[in-house]
Amino acid sequence: MLAAMLVTAVLSGEFVPRSLVLDGATYRYQVWLPRGYDRKRKWPAILFLHGSGERGSDGERQTSVGLGRLLREGKVDPAAVVIFPQCPEGAHWVGPARRIAIGTLDAAEKELAIDRERVAITGMSMGGAGTWVLAAENPTRFRAIAPVCGWVRKPLNLADVMKPAAWLVEAADPYRELASRLPRVPIWIFHGSDDPVVPVGESRQMAVVLGANAAYTEFPGVGHDAWDPAYGDTALVEWLVGPAKRHR
Repeated sequence: MLAAMLVTAVLSGEFVPRSLVLDGATYRYQVWLPRGYDRKRKWPAILFLHGSGERGSDGERQTSVGLGRLLREGKVDPAAVVIFPQCPEGAHWVGPARRIAIGTLDAAEKELAIDRERVAITGMSMGGAGTWVLAAENPTRFRAIAPVCGWVRKPLNLADVMKPAAWLVEAADPYRELASRLPRVPIWIFHGSDDPVVPVGESRQMAVVLGANAAYTEFPGVGHDAWDPAYGDTALVEWLVGPAKRHR
């Protein structure tokens, strides 16, 4: 199916199922090919990390909430390839599963006409936390970063969340340690003021530490589902695929 699409331009945006083999295991993921996609030019791309509720192995659930749902409903239509890895049950983007996310991006970049200077990363909740860690550990990989209701220090009420990389856990001030490792690229942080799952202070603190290096949008009265206004009511999606910006 994908091979046929590469021959002629895609007439309308469409999800295409793919799979990745990593360390002997197979992981399903989805790729959104934008309207007009062909191999005659390089396309910007977005790596999207879903939340804990979309974990699994079906290769579909990760597109049912947030950015994926808006693409399916035609409410956003970016001129970009969007890559949707899926985190296995019981795993977390801040843990070893972050290798799946990067492996999926590697595979998509090899197969598709992606401009590697214009790859952005975003994620929601567990995916927001993963966005912070992956951006810090791959400082030349992403041209823009947008964590939505993510965390740096694990919320106490999220008992099943494993600890992230040792460098973050062992830091005396994890917010400043994370900030010191982030690339000098555009960062836009989102959170709901009334989030009962991930304390809004997680995003507020990162916004304070990053200062002028990041923009912060807080949605008054919004709970944990800050992804709906972030992806649907702001210019975030267009911002993620904006003009290329070199890493400094």
